Amino acid sequence: MSSSTSSSSRPLKIGIIGFGPFGQFLSKTMIKQGHTITATSRSDHSQLCSHLGISFYREIDGFLEAENDVVMLSTSILSLSEVVKSIPFRRLKRPTFFVDVLSVKEHPKQVLLQKESTTRDSFELFSGLFIHNRFAKQELKNLEVALEKVKQKLQDRMNEELDLSGSHV
Repeated sequence: MSSSTSSSSRPLKIGIIGFGPFGQFLSKTMIKQGHTITATSRSDHSQLCSHLGISFYREIDGFLEAENDVVMLSTSILSLSEVVKSIPFRRLKRPTFFVDVLSVKEHPKQVLLQKESTTRDSFELFSGLFIHNRFAKQELKNLEVALEKVKQKLQDRMNEELDLSGSHV
C-alpha cells in the first residue's frame, strides 16, 4: 500500500469506461494513490495504458471480467446512453460501484434508472454514485476515501489554474 492511501482503506481495483483526457487524469491520480486501474474506451489507448501500467480492454466483456471494485463512467454525455446500453451488467461477478463522473448529474441518473427498469438490474442511487448490487455498500468507505483524494487533487488543480490566469490580468 502506498503512503498516500489511508491505513484504514485498501487499494481498490478501479475500472474506467471512457479513457479520454478526464479518464486519463483520473487514472493517473488513482495510480498515485496506490489503486489498480483497468480501462476500456471506443478509441484504442492500449499503448498509453501499457506505459502507465493499466490493463486496457477493447471489449466490454473482458473489462467486466476484470472484477473491478469500482467502475467510473467517464464518457461524453452524448455517448452515455449508448455506452450504458452496451454494458451487460449481468456479467459482473461481484458487487460493483458505478460512479458517474460526468458534469450533468440528472442525465446519467435517468439513463441508469431506465437501464434498471428494462433489465431488472439492481441499482442504488446516491447523488452521482450508482451502486450495482446492494451488497456493494461495504466498499463505500474505501470509495469515499479514494474520491475525496481525487476531489482534493481537482480542487488544487483548479486553484492553480485560477492563480495562473489571475496573474496575467
